[in-house]
Amino acid sequence: MKHLILTLAFACAALLPASADNLSESILRHVASTLREYGDYEVRFTVSAEGMGTTSGEYAVSGDRYRIRIRQQEQFSDGKNRYEIYDADREVVIDRIDTNTHDLFTNPTRAFDFAPEEFDSTYKGREKVGRKEADVVRLTPRNAHAAQGTITLYFDATTGLPLRIDYDYQGEQITVTLNRITPKEIDASLFVFDPARYADYEIIDFR
Repeated sequence: MKHLILTLAFACAALLPASADNLSESILRHVASTLREYGDYEVRFTVSAEGMGTTSGEYAVSGDRYRIRIRQQEQFSDGKNRYEIYDADREVVIDRIDTNTHDLFTNPTRAFDFAPEEFDSTYKGREKVGRKEADVVRLTPRNAHAAQGTITLYFDATTGLPLRIDYDYQGEQITVTLNRITPKEIDASLFVFDPARYADYEIIDFR
């Protein structure tokens, strides 16, 4: 699917809790703080959605820069611009990065940096995710007409790190499983657009 990341991005709403019980609020603050302290880190994940099966991907974050790969598509940002690479179509789409979005698929640098608006958050107890005990937090949009539906997050009960995200978008179920989060120094060249590398691609610039 050509625009897989953008399709998922539309379906996966920004994770922004509004009012929260104390425990869920504490869990959300912890994960945001931990990832900020990492600074540089790499995440390997899988995405499962009805009609699309299961797809593996990975992303790297360094401050406000990121690079994300899913299937044959990749996207990266230098903190100001977003570059979407479509090798099959020999296209590069360039646009300004939306620094306000918390969407995992369009700005993973802020995917777990929550703001107190748009969603109510509720602690739902513990469940097993694989072999791990997970604290479950449910995010419900305050606006009944919001495009996004309920989001359920699963956090490792030992480390507090995210293990899984379940999105419900108008009845469509999308699950992102975070298989590994590794703090590591990320090569800065990953976030640099080199026009020479894409000399035979069509450049579509929306800036």
